[in-house]
Amino acid sequence: MLHRPLLPLALLCAALCVATPSAVAAGRGDARAFAKATLAFDLARGNAIGRAERRGDTRRRNALGCLDTLRAAPAERREELFGLYVAWVSAGYFAEDEPIFTRWVRSLKRVSTSDPALRRARISLGRQLEVARRTYGQGRRFCSPVVAWAQAGWSDAATPAPVRRLRELKARAGSARPAAGVNAAAGVLRSSGGEGGKLAASVLREGIDEPDERVIQGDDPIVALLADGI
Repeated sequence: MLHRPLLPLALLCAALCVATPSAVAAGRGDARAFAKATLAFDLARGNAIGRAERRGDTRRRNALGCLDTLRAAPAERREELFGLYVAWVSAGYFAEDEPIFTRWVRSLKRVSTSDPALRRARISLGRQLEVARRTYGQGRRFCSPVVAWAQAGWSDAATPAPVRRLRELKARAGSARPAAGVNAAAGVLRSSGGEGGKLAASVLREGIDEPDERVIQGDDPIVALLADGI
């Protein structure tokens, strides 16, 4: 039930809604510090691209060892095998990126701010990092669980643990609400984040993940095999 305010609306706004000049200046300082930490993260990740690519390529080559097994997989298993493969290759990139993501989240926590959007964005990024750790922590082997599954006739009972974990994560992601605060925080950075605010806003929107366009390469024979018809 809604209650009428005890004070006229104009007086309430005068008391509660109007930011003082010092509060506005403090808010801009918070946004600039947030943007600075985000731009530092973006630079560090950019500097690590070559090393991350090499880790991803190593995993791609290792997975070719069970290409014949993948070719023999029934059609109803290919989508999950594709998801497992993407997670496996992404884990190579993430092994390089995880320390950089972690430093970013920690640096944002050190920014003292009362802005609710920035505070929610920090929480959201921390959660994204935990999800990425669970998603890309799928073990050290790709072919071993795939071959074991094939030898067991691709049965549901023999579904490898990494595939079961990905199923669980997918179910949770399907019921999750959109990342709270990130869009609003990006708006704060664009308007008050200083010279690099727009770029920082774009980086913030991307969040913590290994993007498909980086991992899924058109000349990858496993991608061509498993993604066909999905």
